[in-house]
Amino acid sequence: MERPQVLPAPELRSAYDAAIGGCLVVDHDAPGLLRLHGANALDFLNRMSTNELAALAPGGMRGTVLTTAIGRTVDVVQVLHRPGDLLMLTTSGRAEVVRAWLTRYIFFNDDVRIETVTHSMSLLGVYGPRSPAAVEQAVGEPPAGPGSFSEFGEGQLWATALPLPGFQILADGETISQLRRPWDGYSFGPSGLLAYEAIRVEHGVPAVGREIDEDVIPLEVGLWDLVSFNKGCYIGQEVIARMESRSRVARRLAGLRLARWEETPQEVLLEGQPVGRATSSALSPRFGPIGLALLRASAVESGSGEFVLSPSGSPAVIQLLPFDGASA
Repeated sequence: MERPQVLPAPELRSAYDAAIGGCLVVDHDAPGLLRLHGANALDFLNRMSTNELAALAPGGMRGTVLTTAIGRTVDVVQVLHRPGDLLMLTTSGRAEVVRAWLTRYIFFNDDVRIETVTHSMSLLGVYGPRSPAAVEQAVGEPPAGPGSFSEFGEGQLWATALPLPGFQILADGETISQLRRPWDGYSFGPSGLLAYEAIRVEHGVPAVGREIDEDVIPLEVGLWDLVSFNKGCYIGQEVIARMESRSRVARRLAGLRLARWEETPQEVLLEGQPVGRATSSALSPRFGPIGLALLRASAVESGSGEFVLSPSGSPAVIQLLPFDGASA
C-alpha cells in the first residue's frame, strides 16, 4: 500500500505541534470516582487487582487492573492514597459497576467501606514540554513525576508519562474554569482532543472502551506495567501468571497504516479470514491515517499477507508499536 496522502486540518496540526513542542490543554471525560476507607481498604484492593498496592504510601498513586476469575478485564483504575482514605478513578460512567463488583468480595471481617463520589468533577490534561511551567504558574509546584500526586483545595494533580508527558488535574467545574483562564492560548477545542488521540494511537496506548473491554486479558493489550508478578494472590492471577510464564499471548495489540481514515470498530481480515478487530483510528500529522487493532498474535508476528478492514474493504498494513519504531 502506498503511503497515505491524506493531510490533517490546520487546527489539528497546530494542536499536535503544541503537544509535541509547547503546551496543549485537553478536556477529558470525567472519571468515575469511588472512595474506599477502613483499616483493610488497601489490603482489600491489593488482593482484588493486578498491581502491588500493599506498600502504596500516602501521597502515592498507582494504576492497576481489576480482573475476573478467568483474567478478563473489569476496569483499569487509578488509586490515590489520601490521608484517611483511598480515591479510585474508574473509567467514565463505570463507578457503580466497579463498586458493585468490588462489594461482592468484601468478607464479613473486612473493615472496608466503598462509597460512590457523587459530586461533579472534571478532568483536565496539560501536556507538552511547557506544561510544568504552565501548571506551576496556576497551581504551584507540580509533582516531579508519575507515581505521586499533590492536593490543592478539593482537587488533585499528578504527572503523566504516556501517551504524553504532562499533568492531569481532577477538580470541580468552577476550579477547572478558573485554571483554564491563563491557559486559553493552549486550548484548541475539539482539535486538541483529536491531537491527543492521534498521539495515543501512535504510542499504542490502549483505552478502555476501545482496545480494552470485558473480553481482554491485560497482557494482550500491553498492560505489563500494571501487573505485578511477585505479589500475593488476586482474582484472575492464575490465568495471567500462566500467560506470562509461557511468554505467549493469544492476541497482540498492533498498529495499522490505513489508506484513509476509517470508523472503528471493524473486523480485520487476513487473506479473507478474520484475525481480529480494528479498535481505534486517528489522523496523525506525522503518519497520516493510522489505527490500532487487537489481532491474533501469529498474524502480527508474520506481518505479511493482505490485511483488509471489514465491512469497509479498506486495505491496511500492520505496524509494530510504537509508530516511530520499526515496522512489521
